[in-house]
Amino acid sequence: MQTLEQLNNYQLIDTPLKIEEIKILTGANYFSGEQVVRFRLNLGEFNEVFTNKIPEFFEKLKAKLPSLHEHFCSVGEIGGFFLRMQEGTLLGHVMEHVAIEIQTLAGMKVGFGKTRETKIEGVYNVVFRFLDEYAGIYAGKIALNLLNSILNGADFDIDEHIKNLIFIREKRLLGPSTQAIVNEAERKKIPVLRLDKLNQVQLGTGKYRRLIRATISANTSLIAVETSDDKYLTTKILQEAGIPTPQTIITEDINEIIEFHKKIKSPIVIKPAYGYQGKGVFLELDDNECITKAFNWAKELDDEVIAQEDIKGGTYRLLVVDFKFVAAVRLVPAYVVGDGELSVNELVIKLNSQFGREEGDKGKLSKVEIEEDSLKILELKNYTIETILPLGEVLYLKNSGNMRLGASSIDMTDNIPSNTIFIAERIAKILNIDVVGIDVLSPNIKQPLNENNAKIIEVNAAPDFRMHTNPTVGIARHVQRDFISMLFPKNAKTEIPIYSITGSQGKSLTASIINKGLKNKGLQTGVVNKTGFYVADNCIFDKDATLDSKYAKLMLQEASIDCAILETPVEQILNSGLGYSFADFGIVLNLDEKEEYYEYDHIRNLEDISYAKSVIAEQVKDSGYTILNANYDFILDMQDRLYNNVVLFSENQTNKSLRWHIKNNGIAVTIENKHIVIYENMLNITVISVDKIPFLTKFNQNFNKHSILASVAALYLSDINISDIKNLLMSI
Repeated sequence: MQTLEQLNNYQLIDTPLKIEEIKILTGANYFSGEQVVRFRLNLGEFNEVFTNKIPEFFEKLKAKLPSLHEHFCSVGEIGGFFLRMQEGTLLGHVMEHVAIEIQTLAGMKVGFGKTRETKIEGVYNVVFRFLDEYAGIYAGKIALNLLNSILNGADFDIDEHIKNLIFIREKRLLGPSTQAIVNEAERKKIPVLRLDKLNQVQLGTGKYRRLIRATISANTSLIAVETSDDKYLTTKILQEAGIPTPQTIITEDINEIIEFHKKIKSPIVIKPAYGYQGKGVFLELDDNECITKAFNWAKELDDEVIAQEDIKGGTYRLLVVDFKFVAAVRLVPAYVVGDGELSVNELVIKLNSQFGREEGDKGKLSKVEIEEDSLKILELKNYTIETILPLGEVLYLKNSGNMRLGASSIDMTDNIPSNTIFIAERIAKILNIDVVGIDVLSPNIKQPLNENNAKIIEVNAAPDFRMHTNPTVGIARHVQRDFISMLFPKNAKTEIPIYSITGSQGKSLTASIINKGLKNKGLQTGVVNKTGFYVADNCIFDKDATLDSKYAKLMLQEASIDCAILETPVEQILNSGLGYSFADFGIVLNLDEKEEYYEYDHIRNLEDISYAKSVIAEQVKDSGYTILNANYDFILDMQDRLYNNVVLFSENQTNKSLRWHIKNNGIAVTIENKHIVIYENMLNITVISVDKIPFLTKFNQNFNKHSILASVAALYLSDINISDIKNLLMSI
């Protein structure tokens, strides 16, 4: 298997189809409301050559990717894409569908793409969504190389590349526990920002943000996590608190372990003092030779080794979130059953073919790998992977119930006695760990722990949620909801307001007025504009921060701000997307043609410019406000695509669209008899005479009036007092 770096540097077959540019667009953009990758594709000699005119092309692609039959395409039914190919379509359209399908086959359903011609003949923008940037780019490269291989008459191993995509998925996508939390946050409309390639995620924005990594939150005690990682210390603390635990010693001396085994007169467990995922854990050790082997193996992971009495019974996991019991499962380590004919290796292959078993940890069950610990388990039994397992013999391939190692889980939540629940919650409180998985060995979990010789064998920080949210057997428990409720109790705020401003002129003035108005209210602001990136008026980056969406995303990570004010020019929308999901206020100031707009190959006319700016108007919360200039027909047309509250402004009080909007109880801001007036539910509020605004007496251009009217609308709808708005305008 290649490394991520090697896959990221995967080379294109550059003939006959050529890729001129690859671009990642984060957040909403010109092509989509979500992140996409854009391949600029030059069809070369195949420009205007349709698939039905390329000999055997359809048949060869169908043989490589028969699952493309599932694509509806514009036909609207299964088989639609194949029908389009047989009728004739261009190769850019084919590349789009192939890139989507191979991501789907790798377990990453994206389901969106489009292909658009550019201003250059034979050059197309092939656009499709992705779940991971590496996967999206790699999928596009695979799609291009597959098409070029077919056109060149060369073979192409698509299965190998799909395996590589699965590898990227497992390495870079969020783990199932984190993804479940993210899905719940999104269900509750809490913004989500991924902060690294691992499982660190920000939920919420600005001062309301909460950081998590997997199932550990920023509120989780570091001391508690470190204590739970120390298996022996945890056992001693619980023993002293009267919690039932196995007899345990910790040592660096094999002789002490042999003596311990002799003393308790029963099989023992050996494991490293510090460990994870069951690595170096060996069970049912009952002779000195096996004990010595297990001891030496455990010492490879840690100098200190723990020996415990081996408790008979099933392995159970009790989950506590926010110090309250929420779920329980029985964990069954991966195993095979002998049939007297197949070898261990053959039985594992058969097991992995079981429905629901997938590579990695994203499926209901994980495939089982015969790795180092499995080979050691076999060695302790004097077996190898070629051993024919006797009929009916059960062989456990792992000594851990970790789901990633192929274990299965059976929901037991409704079978846990109140006394056991009390003990689980008490353990969380003793260790001061808010989210914890407690491992229990019990002959019968339906009986109270203190009545059936059950023991607590481990306590785990960052417990896996997958075993509960997607159990192999039983009811799925939505423990991610408990986790989110812990971080964001009922009615807790989760995000700061975002003011996003676009327009051909006046963005900086609008941002400045809104910034001053919010600061005067006592709010700490963050501003992204052409001169830099500002937090509470402190310049952090002294450069134009409006051309890359990363600065918008970075602003939402600022833990001290109450609101974010973002200048969002057309160039950012076209180059990299918005960098945020939804704003509270989307302001479209005006619409003028600028020479630099036409440098982009998908901008041909004023309507295209308007379409780009409409991204700001559309990406506003249902409860938010889109503030539009009523002087421009193309801007007014944006209303047809909106589901939020529309506010219109115009310096012309007789503007027909403005008057109709007011008549229909819409919110509007205009100038009447030289006074700025706000309309809401047909009632008018006079704000200030324009003659008292010093800025307008000096700079009386219409675009400055647009900025002031839009700012008044935004501040009024942000609950700023009219008198405060008046005083502000007199000071600019």
